[in-house]
Amino acid sequence: MADIGTLSSLGIGSGVLNYDLIDKLKQADEDAMVKPLEDKLDLLKKKESALSQFITIGSTVKTDILDLADGSLFAKVSTSVNGSSVNVTANDGVEPQTFDINVSQLAENDVFQSNGFASTDSIINNSGSDLTLSIGVGGVETTFSLKAGGTLEDLKEAINNANAGVTASIIDTGIGDNPYKLVLKANNTGEDNYIQFNYSGLDDLGFNATNYSSVAYSSDTDLVNNSGTDQTFKITVNGTEYSMNVADGTTVSDFIDALNSGELKDSEGNSLKLNASYNNETGAINFGIQAIGDISIDDTGLTTDINNNTDFTNANRLQTAQDAVFTYNGVEVQRASNTVEDLITGVTINLESEGESTVSITSNVDDMVDAIKKFVADYNAMISNLQSLTAYDKDTGNVGLFQGDSDFTMLSSRFSNDLFGVVMSNKTTSYDLNGNEFTMNTIFTAADVGFSMDKTGMISFDEDKFREAYNKDSDLTNRLFGSMFTNLKTDFETTITGDNSNLNLLDREIKDEEDRYQDRIDAMNKYLETKYEIMAKQFAAYDEMINKFNTQSQIIQQTIDQAIAAKK
Repeated sequence: MADIGTLSSLGIGSGVLNYDLIDKLKQADEDAMVKPLEDKLDLLKKKESALSQFITIGSTVKTDILDLADGSLFAKVSTSVNGSSVNVTANDGVEPQTFDINVSQLAENDVFQSNGFASTDSIINNSGSDLTLSIGVGGVETTFSLKAGGTLEDLKEAINNANAGVTASIIDTGIGDNPYKLVLKANNTGEDNYIQFNYSGLDDLGFNATNYSSVAYSSDTDLVNNSGTDQTFKITVNGTEYSMNVADGTTVSDFIDALNSGELKDSEGNSLKLNASYNNETGAINFGIQAIGDISIDDTGLTTDINNNTDFTNANRLQTAQDAVFTYNGVEVQRASNTVEDLITGVTINLESEGESTVSITSNVDDMVDAIKKFVADYNAMISNLQSLTAYDKDTGNVGLFQGDSDFTMLSSRFSNDLFGVVMSNKTTSYDLNGNEFTMNTIFTAADVGFSMDKTGMISFDEDKFREAYNKDSDLTNRLFGSMFTNLKTDFETTITGDNSNLNLLDREIKDEEDRYQDRIDAMNKYLETKYEIMAKQFAAYDEMINKFNTQSQIIQQTIDQAIAAKK
């Protein structure tokens, strides 16, 4: 009525046809025509808010139900270890069990150190040409190149770039004039993962610190071969055989010269580099082999008898590749790694130290109990809210927003049937009065796992009863819960939480009805606004006519009064 406000003189003429009258008439129409619509809209909004709150509570319960329906909680296990020799992890679903582990030996990597060098830039390839070398682990070798004039640092990088299962590093020991040492470590543990490295083309790195020795001779003119025929001397390094002919009558001195001059050759003509000498004090032939790995010497037919006169202890082998050895429940087991994943399906055993440990894998009943308690609390909160929405108090006349609505009134009985209507057959063993064993069928229900319901629809949970039932037959308990909570999940989806559930459809209906009522209110307000704008203009016209009539009446009265006065 903004434009009515321009009629500022309304009511001056009549004293009756004014804004106060229009406002009273309009208020009466609003009370009769708009207020009932607004009351209905307010009720719909209250229903929408209450319904939204109930669906939210139901969604919380649905989450609890999902945790119990899929069986994942019943598959959870916890692991405890009495002892320090192992730590153990178990995947969910692993069968509860107890076992003993007695570790007698841990798996180790093969580790070697070289002789010392003055610096990382010390040149070790003095051959005058690029060399092709091989290094590897456990019989698998990888070739790589080292350039002419290559340094200790160059060798480290070349080994690491070869990705041969060996990691090279250089350490500064800080000891003496040659503090830098090359360290080789096999990436994997296990006795089969021993390092192999033939570096006979390089300066002696000293990885193989074994000093090979022959029998003692009286002088270097003694005969190495006095068999009457030529013999073959062989050294096999990581599968590559190097051999040379040793003629009958060859002396110690001749034999040493042949070794040092590179007469030991493989099938491709490559020489095995040795640095042999005659020890005047012991009378033995001594030499070192510039290689590590699987090395064997065959001096059959010669007088040298090297294998029986050599101490094969290698001081530069810092750690020897070995398997882990332990017993599992008294049965001896051997593995290449300290991480054992193939002994028990789903269980990882990490061997930490020598010693005995007892491992227990148990069902995580505490998590189940906590989940059930949460479900019970959330479910009861939902039922309490449901009772408020559907309540009727005959004494006070208070009525719940959804009292009598079947979408709500049937929920409690439907859900209680999901919980308490599941009956499973259970075979148990019993004995008659004579001590004879017999099998009988019994039923297994929610009551047997600790659930109960009072007359108001609230449920309770007996934790001790549940633990007793679970410890007695975890599989049966799991199957009962799976059936109960799968039923609940389906009904919650149908009635409360699903996109097309009963309550979500009802929510959309309420919102649509709200829109319709709001449209009717807006239309009615617009109608009344127009009606009273017109009425105000009509009142203004009537008031103007009355005002003119009053003015003319006053003039006539004044004329009459003047005429009467003139006659006097």
